[in-house]
Amino acid sequence: MDNENESKFNVFSLIRFILPVGMVIAIIALVVNSFVEVEPGQVGVVVNNTGLTLFGDDCRVIKDQGTHSVMPVFQRVEKLDIAAQKLVLEGSAEVGPDAVNMARRLDVRAKDGSSFWFDRIEVHYQVIPDSGCTVLAMYGRENHYQKNAVPADVRAVLRDEFGRYTFEEAADPSKYTAATTAAKTELNKRLNPYGIQITQIITGKPRFRPEVEKAIEDRQTAIQEVEVQTEKRTRLTAQKDRQVQDVRQTKNAELEQLQANLAGSRKEADNKATETKRDADTYFITTTSQCESERDAAKTKSLANEEAFRQKAEGLKAKIDAVGAQGPDVLNVEIALHVIPQLVKVKASPFSRNPTPTALDVRQIPVVLPEPQ
Repeated sequence: MDNENESKFNVFSLIRFILPVGMVIAIIALVVNSFVEVEPGQVGVVVNNTGLTLFGDDCRVIKDQGTHSVMPVFQRVEKLDIAAQKLVLEGSAEVGPDAVNMARRLDVRAKDGSSFWFDRIEVHYQVIPDSGCTVLAMYGRENHYQKNAVPADVRAVLRDEFGRYTFEEAADPSKYTAATTAAKTELNKRLNPYGIQITQIITGKPRFRPEVEKAIEDRQTAIQEVEVQTEKRTRLTAQKDRQVQDVRQTKNAELEQLQANLAGSRKEADNKATETKRDADTYFITTTSQCESERDAAKTKSLANEEAFRQKAEGLKAKIDAVGAQGPDVLNVEIALHVIPQLVKVKASPFSRNPTPTALDVRQIPVVLPEPQ
């Protein structure tokens, strides 16, 4: 009986000792869990475990760094890393399920049926701080989003965007740069509602089979040669244009000089024409005046001659009339004065056709009378 009472006393004594100690430990634990430290590059997501509005919102995000208080038991705090993350797609081997930010290289089937791949692709992303509650609800505690949020969508979207091109187009830097930009836009359209932001996608040159690589290199060489020849042609065209411009300037200067000379010659010709016209007018006036004077003189002289000849004609007529009035005696006087003296000079001999002429042939010598004085 005494042993039993002693045993009960020991148990009660132990309980009285353990209970205060446990309460102290619980209180310390509650006090410790009432504060949470949010470090740089993190956000704290405060989750209401009870679902009662008495203990705050169902979920809220703590973006400020430092120590923050919460209600233990009723609330819990999950920390999310919001620092920039980098998903690397590299290598041909599959990565394990626990790999973080690592994935196998991207293989793409082109539009024309050929295939190519990228040795390394880097996808830079991070959690949107205000969307911490969404990330926690979608991908779970801690940093599970690094394994579950990005890799699947990245691979699908990149395959779709690069698969829009043929292998020749995919080898063009402008094309795969455009595909990268389109992939970034599409990924953000998909992941932004779940709290993930894609900030940058870095892709290297796509890789092809050796024969395709050679064909692409040959094509690039040909394109570069075309560009060189195009540049050369552009340079020669510019040189030709400069030479044509120089010739045009020279010829324009010559034309202006010729036009100036022509204008001077025309002015000189106009002056000479004016002088010639003035001389012609002077000559015309002088000659006209002289001709009119000569005409007037000739007219006056002709009038005088007309009068003289008229008087002479009248005198001659009077003389003729006087001679006619004298009758045949005047003719005998004239013959005596003018014809008979001429007969002295005439010698004649008989002309006979035979020794016994039977007729006398007399030739009459024409007598030329002198003009009346």
